[in-house]
Amino acid sequence: MFKNNIVIAFRNLIRKKGYSFINIAGLAIGIASSVMILLFVQDELSYDRYHEKADNIYRVALRASMQGNRLHAPITPAPLAETVIRDYPEVINAVRFFNFDAAPVIRYGDRSFVERSFVWADSTVFDVFTFPVVKGETASALNRPNTLVLTESAARKYFGDEDPLGKTLEIGNDRLPFEVTAVIEDLPHNLHFSFDVMASFITTDQHANEFWISNNYFTYLLLDENANPEDLEAKFPEMLEKYMGPQIEMFMGGTLEEFYESGEEWGYYLQPLTSIHLHSDLQYEIQANGNMTTVIIFSIIALIILVIACINFMNLSTARSTGRAREIGLKKVVGSSRPQLINQFLGESVFLSFISLLFAILLVELFIPAFNNLAGKELSVLYFSTWYTIPALLFLGVFVGLLSGSYPAFFLASFKPVAVLKGKLQTGLKSSTLRSALVVFQFLIAIALFVSTFTVYRQMNYIRSKDLGVNPENVMVIHRAGAIPFQQRETFCQELESHSNILVTSRAHAIPGTPFSGNAFRPEGAPTSSQHIVSNAWVDMNYADALELELVDGRFFSRDYASDTLAIVLNETAVRYLGLNEPVIGKRVYQTAAGGTAEAPEDLAFTVVGVVRDFNFESLHKTINPVILSPGEWGSYIIAKVQPENIAGTIEAVNEKWDEFVDDQPFEYSFLQQDLQSAYRSEEQAGMIFSIFSILAIFIACLGLLGLASFTTEQRTKEIGIRKAMGASAGSVMILLSKEINRLVLISTILAWPIAWYFMKNWLDNFAYRTEIGFGAFIAATLLTYVIALSTVSFQSYRAAMLNPVDTLREE
Repeated sequence: MFKNNIVIAFRNLIRKKGYSFINIAGLAIGIASSVMILLFVQDELSYDRYHEKADNIYRVALRASMQGNRLHAPITPAPLAETVIRDYPEVINAVRFFNFDAAPVIRYGDRSFVERSFVWADSTVFDVFTFPVVKGETASALNRPNTLVLTESAARKYFGDEDPLGKTLEIGNDRLPFEVTAVIEDLPHNLHFSFDVMASFITTDQHANEFWISNNYFTYLLLDENANPEDLEAKFPEMLEKYMGPQIEMFMGGTLEEFYESGEEWGYYLQPLTSIHLHSDLQYEIQANGNMTTVIIFSIIALIILVIACINFMNLSTARSTGRAREIGLKKVVGSSRPQLINQFLGESVFLSFISLLFAILLVELFIPAFNNLAGKELSVLYFSTWYTIPALLFLGVFVGLLSGSYPAFFLASFKPVAVLKGKLQTGLKSSTLRSALVVFQFLIAIALFVSTFTVYRQMNYIRSKDLGVNPENVMVIHRAGAIPFQQRETFCQELESHSNILVTSRAHAIPGTPFSGNAFRPEGAPTSSQHIVSNAWVDMNYADALELELVDGRFFSRDYASDTLAIVLNETAVRYLGLNEPVIGKRVYQTAAGGTAEAPEDLAFTVVGVVRDFNFESLHKTINPVILSPGEWGSYIIAKVQPENIAGTIEAVNEKWDEFVDDQPFEYSFLQQDLQSAYRSEEQAGMIFSIFSILAIFIACLGLLGLASFTTEQRTKEIGIRKAMGASAGSVMILLSKEINRLVLISTILAWPIAWYFMKNWLDNFAYRTEIGFGAFIAATLLTYVIALSTVSFQSYRAAMLNPVDTLREE
């Protein structure tokens, strides 16, 4: 039976090659698009599954609030790891990571590299995480100071074909020697953190830090497989009371209980390792994470595109029913049963589905490199490397065939032989309410996707054009300024400013788009326990000029005032947050170094000399937080405001000047405007993917519409000939054949608009600063869909309208 169905399907494929081509093309594009999106989704869902004990690994995160300023970050105090191992038997092991963004210079012989994938880690890292070793022994790899582990790629970069074990690399400006004790496999891309060089944390003084109120470390716990993480979390308050409480009392002058009673919050909780990438969006994340909403949306898009392709098949198959009505009638007369006919039609659809699947695989292999480049992934179809790939593709072929062929099979098999053979069967585009509903669904999706695309681009344009309170244009950022000897940095900046294309330079420890420090401050007269966590940056006197910060009160730092060493400049939010009343200038703000009151001599007192207009130093996903700028010239950045002309020449001049002051380290720079835009890379990628799949969805829908229009035109050939013989113009015939599309697009619009508005409103809620969902996006999406659909139908309508009625009536 199946063999006979295949033969019949192949014969019908040849006989009706035009419609079959449309069916195959639509299904192939739909399957290929869905496969690529599902590869993306699978990759997102597989993050951190590389580690064998992934289900038992948890990251410790901090949830705190002081004076209304929230700190929600995956950071902990240094002693927490050792404490939980000692005090709680359900914790099998723990590991700390420190300073993922160190980017030190590493030298081997006469070669030097800026290593941007560097981290410090405890030796227990190999007991918690899975890092397969290639050379050396991980058991003792990091248990001594001045030792490190390389990935295979890093080993090749530094040593080429040499055996790296036992070799020495020099790290940092002080050229500290580190011995290579192990080489591990390159890490896969689907981990929420990665590195190429991992050095022994025991080398640094930080590893023995005993301060519970200092949170600068990423801590991961390996729990017993029978342990309940919620039960462990419930023990953390007792741990804080025992270990952090005395330090709170020492440094803040109050007990931890009083701290809580005042409405403040400070606590730790556990994040499952496998949920971090898609469910964690905390401050100070190690690397940018994904988003579960994006995964859900892309999964829906994959399903929708596949369904649209299947709908095309259903519409064309049912619309062509008159072409097979006599065949069905004759088969029923000679004894074919309804189940036999259903099996035949389902076999034909599955056959076409598998042909489409072959073309879809070719499309995937052709376009997956471009999709990887767009999505920032390394996706591929592992046909033979995994046992489930081939069965999954076969299942997809059968599923698509059955889904797309089910309704046509039952519809065609239901024809009454008497009615068919008497010619009383009525079919066509308007005869089937279901067929119209399916077309409406296709255009509903197309309109919704277009609205989403326009809204994403509108938000991206809003981000690019929004006044950030700083002017990042033509601001060159020189990285790793610490490589210049401290005594020579001012001279370096002065010589840069002597260049005609460089307007002003500034030294800073933080710039917009980079992490600002967080320190505890309190206004004059407030008790020591009244602490406010405020973002803090140390900058020189030219910082405001280089970034074009706007002063709203007072002045900026100046060498003309010797007292400015203890001066600060606040943003407007910080003034409100600290509760400073007018006049703000001259007010004192204290940073508590030990217990005491505001008048205690051990407290560090700063005087407010200026207030700048609020500026966005973080991405527009977040509201503007309070900021305190302090005078300091020791930062790791030098920024230079440059002329827009001859940028290449300016870069070359700065590079030459760098080489004069730093002869053994590479020069690295960026431009602030591009750095700030990089915070929205995932949104830009989502916008591009929305655009591509919106176009694909409308293209697949139009393939089906083209087929329907062709078939409808064929069915009305006699009617068209009579109308033209009676004097109807070509234009009136085109309007007649095209008017159905007006009704369908109108219904699609009514249904699509509220759906698109709901999803886009939720997406925009991820931004603290956002554009409105413009009514123009809905109008544009509808018009674009309508024009494309009308053009598709008009093509066939025009051909039909231009036929000679004498020829058409003679043929009829």
